Amino acid sequence: MNGYRGRILKVDLSAGVFSETPLTPDVARKFVGGSGLAAHLFFEEIAPGLETGGPRTSVAQGSSRSGEVAGEAHAAANAPTPGAGPAPDADYLAALGPAGRGYPDPLGPDNPFILATGPLTGTRIPCAPRFTVSARSPLTGIWGEANVGGFFGPELKFAGYDAVVVTGRAARPVYLLIDRGKPSLEPADDLWGRDTYETNDLLAERHGPRASSSGTAAPDGAVPPEEATSAVGATSTVGATSAGPGLRRPQVLAIGPAGENLVRFAAAVHGKHHVAGRTGMGAVMGSKNLKAVVVRGAGGLGGRPDTFPLADPDRLKDMATVFIARAKENMVTRSLGEAGTIMGMDLGALIGDVPIRNWSLGAWGDELEKVGVGGYCNHLTSEGTCFLCPVGCKRKVTVEALGHSLINAAGADYETLGCLGPNLLISDLPALLVAGEVANRLGLDTITAGGTLAYAYEAADKGLLDGGERLKDAWGQAALMLELLEDMAYRRGLGNDLADGSAILARRIGKPEALEFLSTVKGLEAPAHDPRAVHGMAVAYATSTRGACHMNSLMYGAEHAGVSAPEAGVDSDGLQQSSAGKGLLNKAVQDLGSVFGQAAILCQLGGNMYSGDELVAMLNASTGLGYTLAEVLECGARIWHLKRGIGNLYGMGSRDDRLPPRLLMPLDDGGAAGSTPDLEGMLAEWYEARGIDPKTGRAKPEVLKGLGLGRLATLLCAW
Repeated sequence: MNGYRGRILKVDLSAGVFSETPLTPDVARKFVGGSGLAAHLFFEEIAPGLETGGPRTSVAQGSSRSGEVAGEAHAAANAPTPGAGPAPDADYLAALGPAGRGYPDPLGPDNPFILATGPLTGTRIPCAPRFTVSARSPLTGIWGEANVGGFFGPELKFAGYDAVVVTGRAARPVYLLIDRGKPSLEPADDLWGRDTYETNDLLAERHGPRASSSGTAAPDGAVPPEEATSAVGATSTVGATSAGPGLRRPQVLAIGPAGENLVRFAAAVHGKHHVAGRTGMGAVMGSKNLKAVVVRGAGGLGGRPDTFPLADPDRLKDMATVFIARAKENMVTRSLGEAGTIMGMDLGALIGDVPIRNWSLGAWGDELEKVGVGGYCNHLTSEGTCFLCPVGCKRKVTVEALGHSLINAAGADYETLGCLGPNLLISDLPALLVAGEVANRLGLDTITAGGTLAYAYEAADKGLLDGGERLKDAWGQAALMLELLEDMAYRRGLGNDLADGSAILARRIGKPEALEFLSTVKGLEAPAHDPRAVHGMAVAYATSTRGACHMNSLMYGAEHAGVSAPEAGVDSDGLQQSSAGKGLLNKAVQDLGSVFGQAAILCQLGGNMYSGDELVAMLNASTGLGYTLAEVLECGARIWHLKRGIGNLYGMGSRDDRLPPRLLMPLDDGGAAGSTPDLEGMLAEWYEARGIDPKTGRAKPEVLKGLGLGRLATLLCAW
């Protein structure tokens, strides 16, 4: 198959066995790849269990004891083993509310954990190195996914697979090794308890070239010089797992203590600069006793990155040449290369887009300047990038703070700085850079971590948090924030409650006023972009299939970065604090974005320079499937509706298409002062365009059947 390896690896950890299934042309054409393909694979895995009530939990959706029984089943199936993290308490699923019902248990053995690449992954196209990590989320109870750059995605494809589906639970800690088409499960007892950076280094050393040509270990995330522009696709040839001359450096995706301890928002970390942060995919790995996944292709000297079959390699190469030249001239990509994502702090300060003191303030004097581009430059030592990407938006820093010393280390990005910094009233940039490193090592999603801490601080100040005396007046205390990150990762003391995220913490407080200052949508904390400053983000957050997310569609690009694809209906009016027409725009950015940034898979930062027509041209040059733009948008609609339908099966409805009160509270000052999005108007417009019943929040059966999702329509009618 052009553009694909045509193989999906299935791993049953309980039995310790592997199987392969072909990626058929029909499935590839309909779901493209990435989280589109993952959603299809997930649904095919879990649909039989939903149709029969679930082979392990056997809990009916309407049962009043569904959370309790499922929690007991989870505890029984996941009793701790030596070296493994703890099983959650009995109210684990009940704490999710309606989203805790149904099969499979997010931390149970039946929850499919899926890694997937797209048809552009591993090609010469700039800004296309990405892969997705998907499962049912233990944080939200609905569809969960994270989207990651770096080098792992291309290497998985070079190792011979388009996707990997992991089910079951290993008896003891293991890691999955895929070496030149040969999978194996290796013991990880010696890795359990180590942080993500240590694990990456140990596994890269164990399975890769011992040294670079200069005689020193190759730097993190690096492709050896001869492979920087020459990666060869793997075959199914079976070879020894030890490295030899000319063999490729393996790429690693690992969890840290947070994943091992089933922190609901635990991340999986690739290398030291690329994080699958959102929705708790690290906890899913931890629940399976899966410490890491290591992949290595069969390439070596003289290879090319696109030697897996391509429909029109010359056309793809020509497009890559044009796009590389464009990246040097495009305002967004040039700015990303020069300032990284940190430029979001400076721009956000102007329009009121930065969360300050749990989203309650619109301005913060001169403090934002301390954590912006100017302050960052004082610690910047070099830049980093992803596979064959000319943008180079990653930052590397050298700094000392809070007893930690970072030397040319991965620097925190805007989301980390925004959520752990101004959101907690911390403007000590060296301390924030250290916090970003510590969070990455522990394997924590910094967005949810920052949102949860801000919520807990305010709850403590209001006297709502039992045992929260330590958090009263905690704003601005960087050392305390760092301690609490570690407490969450190890579930120590109050950290045990914080490790479940702010929405569950509010539910456990059990008072109506505890809900008033949350920043969550569908259980997921909002990223560092304020919907009062940019109204399109309000309807994007409210209707995202995984909860509050700025990358679940192309709304962020359209409203913040000038992404324009009028041929696909993506044509923002440039009026950020206007709600007019944003419901229709929301459907358009969902349809195009579900392929663009989720399935193809293009980076939504550097990829801002591409149009809809160019996406179609890239897909056709890779796959030869002859897509029209209308067909690509139909694929996007199919993917979006499948993810939404999965959420519907777990209790999500129109009542969940909302923003929390705090994010609709008018601000008194700053760039968004007095601005409030018309969410109801945008939702009404969007429901009609999207073909969703506003009373139930479910797609009309004819819409699903028209997209080839008849089995989903039948399940939704039955449930």
